[in-house]
Amino acid sequence: MRADVRARARTSALLVCAVAAVGYPAWAVLDLALEPGAADRLIAVRAAGTAVIAALLWLLWRHPVGRRAPAALAFGVLAVVQVTTAWMLTDVSHVEFYLLGSSLALHGSGVLLAVRPRWTVLLVATTWTALTLALVVDPTPLRPRLVAAVAVFLAITSLVASLAHWRRAQLAVSALISRLWLEEEQRRTRELLVQLERLSLEDPLTGVANRRRWDADLAEACARARADGGRLAVALVDVDHFKQVNDRYGHAAGDAALREVATVLREHVREGDLVARLGGDELAVLLPGADAQVAVRIAERMRARSLELRPEGFAEPGVSLSIGIAAAGGGGAVPRELLAEADAQLYLAKASRNAVRALRPAVG
Repeated sequence: MRADVRARARTSALLVCAVAAVGYPAWAVLDLALEPGAADRLIAVRAAGTAVIAALLWLLWRHPVGRRAPAALAFGVLAVVQVTTAWMLTDVSHVEFYLLGSSLALHGSGVLLAVRPRWTVLLVATTWTALTLALVVDPTPLRPRLVAAVAVFLAITSLVASLAHWRRAQLAVSALISRLWLEEEQRRTRELLVQLERLSLEDPLTGVANRRRWDADLAEACARARADGGRLAVALVDVDHFKQVNDRYGHAAGDAALREVATVLREHVREGDLVARLGGDELAVLLPGADAQVAVRIAERMRARSLELRPEGFAEPGVSLSIGIAAAGGGGAVPRELLAEADAQLYLAKASRNAVRALRPAVG
């Protein structure tokens, strides 16, 4: 954000300084037309001021200091205009034209520079200081009425420029706060969307995938297997005697058992496999690229590990699982058929409990 503010300050400073670099020396036309008697002195001062302005503009445009301190360089350019113009005011008869040039610099600072208002206030102070010194050292003082007119004009210009810059800075700060607030709200919205997306695909009790995620991933894995001729396996997992667990130890103990079983399944799958809770005590595992042999090996490790569990509230260790497995490849990878086959194997496993049963793959 700070870099963005500094970039806008540099862009506005380049605009103001470029205008000054063109307009300030171009004013020599008026020197020749309006003040022929003093034109040599005026043009000499203007040439020296133009050289300083050109050097500051080059620093602002090409040197690293122009990116670090654009406000200071822009102030330097406008200060050159104000100091030299203040001296010219005491040496010309057409004061109003040179006073106009001085007011343009103040308005340029107050209205165009995207920097802090203090720089316009500092330019106002520099203008009044230079004008006061020029009047003090002037060998032929201006008439009091003219001095009063110049003072009133510059006072109004200074006030308008300062107030304009102050108000513009207020609006800029307000816009910055609004932008920061909007960005923060957008960040929070993105986080909420990510969280909602996760929750929409996650079982709240166990933390594994829910039925919606399972159906989508199974359909995608089957489509991929049919397209490239690959294999995949699914395992349906049932906690044995889960109703008795709930009746004997309570639903809190049953929930704890499901959470620990889900953790065991996640710990034993491979990267890219999916564990899901389909409902109640029924869990499922999707094993892309696995055949029945690989799936059985993984399922046996899950079954053995679950026997070591002791969920909170259980009087005895061990949670036994019945697991039914179906594997397919190529054209045989159809979600409905795979689930039906795995469910049939699960039915066989539940006949003895604490068992793994598998249907060997059929290659389409």
